Amino acid sequence: MLPTLLTTTDKDNYEAYLNEKIERVVNLIGSTLNTEQSQQGYYDFCSLKPEVYASLPEHYRMRAEFAVFHHNHERFDFGMYEPGSKPRKIILLQDFPGCTQAINQAMTWLRSYLPLYPELKTKLFGADFLCNTKGDVVISLNYHKKLDETWLERAQTLLQEHRKDACPEVASGACRYSIVAHAKKQKLTVGDDFVIETIPTKRPDGTSGAVQLKQVEGTFSQPNATACAAMLSFALSCAQKIGATPEARQDLIELYCGSGTFTVALAPLFTKVFATEVARVPTDTALFNMELNHTTNIKLARLSALEVTQALNKERVFKRLELNHIDLDDYHFSTLLIDPPRAGLQDEAALAFTARFDHVIYISCGPESLAQDLQYLTRTHKISKVAFFDQFPYTQHLESGILLERR
Repeated sequence: MLPTLLTTTDKDNYEAYLNEKIERVVNLIGSTLNTEQSQQGYYDFCSLKPEVYASLPEHYRMRAEFAVFHHNHERFDFGMYEPGSKPRKIILLQDFPGCTQAINQAMTWLRSYLPLYPELKTKLFGADFLCNTKGDVVISLNYHKKLDETWLERAQTLLQEHRKDACPEVASGACRYSIVAHAKKQKLTVGDDFVIETIPTKRPDGTSGAVQLKQVEGTFSQPNATACAAMLSFALSCAQKIGATPEARQDLIELYCGSGTFTVALAPLFTKVFATEVARVPTDTALFNMELNHTTNIKLARLSALEVTQALNKERVFKRLELNHIDLDDYHFSTLLIDPPRAGLQDEAALAFTARFDHVIYISCGPESLAQDLQYLTRTHKISKVAFFDQFPYTQHLESGILLERR
């Protein structure tokens, strides 16, 4: 087994890393399905050639989180803790080749100029970075102290006085740096706390398209833009395969839509879309992204999966639906899109809810939980498409995409 790379890359052996984890996941899913109750699912899975979407071999990460280690008043380093080490082993970093060039340049800039401002450096314990493919970067600084107006003034001065010392794109104004500070019950922002990303997609008719996405620091966004583009294109191809075309449109339901990444990409292929999310910031971001992409056929409500089930079964009436002018009787859902957490769907109630739909587009970040969920779902559904996306190169993590269609 090739070693997991935490702070380095190995682009000469990237293909070997990718092939090894694909083989592991294929064997895992195949062996899990190769039981008496899921033999048909095993035959479905083995009959398909998976679509494989590689990552860039380096500079692929659009966001990262680092600890900050102070050496003296004039210098600090970024670092990470080695997983599983006891006592915890610190790995100091001069750069991080897994991250984009823009993030690496912002790391160098911050390490060079932040120490000039003691109010910004004192009690700093962490720094997070979020960027887009254009090169805009949000730098989030985490503190063990109360922040005041002095911090805000110094941060503004840092950006004004030293923008010319950043990378050429930032110095010229083509891209921008923003700084966000977090302390206990505090958040101060100089610039923006988000970036606008443009993700290219391949549409079912063969033409190229794109979606624009607001991505907010401190909340989830797809960390690998190349993998994100591949996942959206895969979902679009699934929608085409099940007949979500302008001539035969149907309705889509999506649970836990986050900031609406898949929602806005798939909406043009369906008559109506009903999406749910429970967290406030992703909900607000999803609403923003719907307007940003000029989508008008999406309704969004803050409901859990259990509450959606209760609403569809008419077991409860929800004010949140009424306030958003959503009548679920107006929908004819043919397709469910789910992107569950690493633990998967977990219980039989969630699996039974998933199985009630004719078509399921299942995006998974946990191969083990996916394999277990497929044991249940393949009793009623056929596996029609399989894809793998290398979101995290040089690790054991592999994202999967599965299209399930009712038998």
